Amino acid sequence: MTPQYVYAATVVSVYDGDTMTLDVDLGFYVRVRMACRLLGINAPELRDEGGRVARDTLRALCPVGVGVTVKSVKPDKYGGRFDGTVTLPDGRDVSQLLIAARVAAPWDGNGPKPLP
Repeated sequence: MTPQYVYAATVVSVYDGDTMTLDVDLGFYVRVRMACRLLGINAPELRDEGGRVARDTLRALCPVGVGVTVKSVKPDKYGGRFDGTVTLPDGRDVSQLLIAARVAAPWDGNGPKPLP
């Protein structure tokens, strides 16, 4: 079983509808900047229909500089980033908000990638 850790983080940038860069506070005055792929969803790629709308929706939910809580779940298969869940300061789950906005679809990482 992969350990899961919960951290305070600050949004640095949003790449697309399911990936963002965070400054993660590891404690003891240690911070790391890493890309986080939102676990449990798939959003269209930027080049595909709906990709820019998904990215812009995530940017509106998580503007640069906002503080969030991130739970790291596992290293991402592409390396250099991790899969995790992001929670807004008011307790809402970002992935669930993207699904509700119909700019992302639930996905467990297996089989073909679903689109909203």
